This record gives sequence, structure tokens and C-alpha cells, in this order.
Amino acid sequence: MPEITIVITAYNLQAYLDQCLQEFMAQTFQDFDVLIVDDCSTDGTRRIIREWCKRCPDRIKALYLEKNLGMPAKTRNAALDSGLIDGRYFIFQDGDDSVEPQFLEKMHAALVENNADVAICAYERVELQSGHVLCQEMRGFPKTVDMPPNTDILAFVNTSPWNKLWRTEVFGEAHFPPFKVGEEVAVQFTRYTQCRRIAFVDDVLIHYRVRKDSIISNTSRQDILPFAKELKTCYDQQNGVFRDTMGLMAFLHIGMSMALRAADNPQIDLKGHLRWTREYFSAGFGWFQGNPFLRLRSLAYHGVKGIALWCALLAYRMNAFELALRAFRFVTTKFHIDIKF
Repeated sequence: MPEITIVITAYNLQAYLDQCLQEFMAQTFQDFDVLIVDDCSTDGTRRIIREWCKRCPDRIKALYLEKNLGMPAKTRNAALDSGLIDGRYFIFQDGDDSVEPQFLEKMHAALVENNADVAICAYERVELQSGHVLCQEMRGFPKTVDMPPNTDILAFVNTSPWNKLWRTEVFGEAHFPPFKVGEEVAVQFTRYTQCRRIAFVDDVLIHYRVRKDSIISNTSRQDILPFAKELKTCYDQQNGVFRDTMGLMAFLHIGMSMALRAADNPQIDLKGHLRWTREYFSAGFGWFQGNPFLRLRSLAYHGVKGIALWCALLAYRMNAFELALRAFRFVTTKFHIDIKF
């Protein structure tokens, strides 16, 4: 049994997959195996996988899907259902990202030394075409956080699965809901509620390539609606600090992130979408009345980003968020700034 299983999901990644596997084989921590799930690639991805399986038959396993599932959630679920994740710990990876040589070593050490159930590392977002580093994320977190937390820290943990090394038994039988965006948010949040402790690694260990043709860059309204419904369901199932945190997360993701994506898609009626968003917050969350994490005093602790969130909530209540959104997009585009909400 390996200590770690790396699950790599791949679709038409012939330009990146070989480098990805080379970087893992060169890791300073070597007690791992790899499961590659190919979602019916039509380029040379399968050829690369077969070559690596022949080269490292004891380290690399492949799962070739018979038909394209069309979304990362279903591909990851195929891995979870395969019976091929046999490591004590496991991590999902995208085959087009790059990792540092000490990625596994530092993540594993954070888990073992702190008796944690999941380790989360910092990363940077890199523009694929230019190589320009857009931003660094997940820096400045505490070394460990015991569950349940007494702050809103979970709301500000990035939701992507590729910078999180999980204790396999803690992730359990969880699966990703079958939609295209935000599918990882609620499922990982519910896993946090089962943890005893979370460990954070302050080093930038992953270089996430931002591609213009990604699902994130082409979000439709049909993608947003099931995500919003999932967050509301998760919110209704929580109590105490977890409920307040999920409320803040709903505003971060639906009020900010999805609104920004809607603004970037000319096929979406932005006025209509923002009107629906206001109704979503009003009817489903009572405008977050009584939520301590959405008060100015609490959000101001997070600096400029926190104050921006409070101003955005105020703009929603005043039915003026479209103007604020367009001003934000103008500034970030003009000065080539990347701010993640």
C-alpha cells in the first residue's frame, strides 16, 4: 500500500501530461502511486499514458473511460468509484499544472507532523499564453486549525481540489455533484466538518495554468443555477459556525465569483442574472442578517478584499451592484490585476 495516491484527471492534455508525470517521478518523496483517469481524449493523451504505464507498471495505473463524461466532477467520481485509490492519503491533480519537487514531501510532512486530516498548500496562478504570474493564493494562513474553527477561515480557503492532500478515510464515500462549476465547494466543505485538524503549507508548491478556453472562462447561467442550489442545501444542513461560514461562502461564490463570470459571458443577461441573485440572497439567506462573518468589523480583518465584500453586499441591497461590478472589471482589466473571490 503506497502512502499517497495521486489522481490525475486528463482530457486532451498531450501538451502537458508528460511534463506533469516527469515532475511527480522526480519528487523528493517517493512513496506514492499514480492513477490517471482519461476522459476519452481525442489527441495523443492516451498514447502518453500507455507509454508511462509501460515505463512504470508498478507506479502508474490508468482508467480509460468508455465515453466522455464532459465535466471534471464525473471524472473524479469515476476515480473514487474505481477501487484504485489505495493510498493512506490521496490528492486530485490536473494534468496541465506544474508542481514543485518538494510538493509531496511538504504536504505529507504537514499531515503527519500535525496529526491533521487534510493539508492545503499555497499556489500561484500563471497566465498560460504569457507566463505572467497573476497572483499567489493561500499564503499567510496559520500552521494548523482545529475543527470547528472559531473564525470564518474556511470561507477563505480556495475550493480547488488540486492543492489538498486528504486522509483517504476522512474523505470517505463523498462524491462530487454532477455539474460543471463549483462542484467541489460543498463536498469539500462537508469533509472539513469531519476533520479534527487542517494543516496549511505556506510555500507555493503548485503553478496553476490559467487557460482562456477553460470551463471557468465560459460559464453559462445553466452552470450557475445547480451550484447555487447545492450551496443553499449545504447551508440549510449546517449549524453554528459552519452555517455562518457557509453563508459567507454563498456570498463569495454566487454573489461575487459567479457574478464576475456572468459579466464575462456576453450570452448572459447580466441585469436579469443580478436580479435573480438578489432574490436568492433575500429569500434563501435573509440577506445574512445575524451572520457575524458578513459584518464590516469581521470582513475588515481581511483587508481590502474583505472591505470590498462588505461594499458588494451593500451594493446588492441597494440594487447597485451592476455598476460596482463594471467598475471592478474595468480596473482589473486595465491594470492587469487578478483578484480571486
